[in-house]
Amino acid sequence: MRKGQYVDREAAHSKHILIVDDDPLLGDLLLEALQEEEAYQACHVLSGEIALNTLQTDVPALLLLDYHLPGMNGLELADWLGSREEYDHIPILLMSADVPQEVSSHKHLRTLQKPFELEILLRLVAELLT
Repeated sequence: MRKGQYVDREAAHSKHILIVDDDPLLGDLLLEALQEEEAYQACHVLSGEIALNTLQTDVPALLLLDYHLPGMNGLELADWLGSREEYDHIPILLMSADVPQEVSSHKHLRTLQKPFELEILLRLVAELLT
């Protein structure tokens, strides 16, 4: 078997995760942690607007979403996704140091309080993707 065939098959079985966080350091840390797991491929963008552009061509299996984003906040992006049939199946993990009160009314949202341990994040990601 050629190496390229193995890589292609492996990529086909991995779950794609879109990280939306305006903090480049945290985004890179999350990207690296997720890519160390063989089951995941990840992409990091810095804003809700960039996430919307990314979603035009790539629909992820999971969204890791910061609440405090420039322009459109994470909750607004989650609401937009939930209102579109093609995206309403995507689980969303909203990450924030101060989770807003209105999050409790969103059934499709899970929250993670910042700062968090990477082990907790990875456990939630695995749970949301099963």
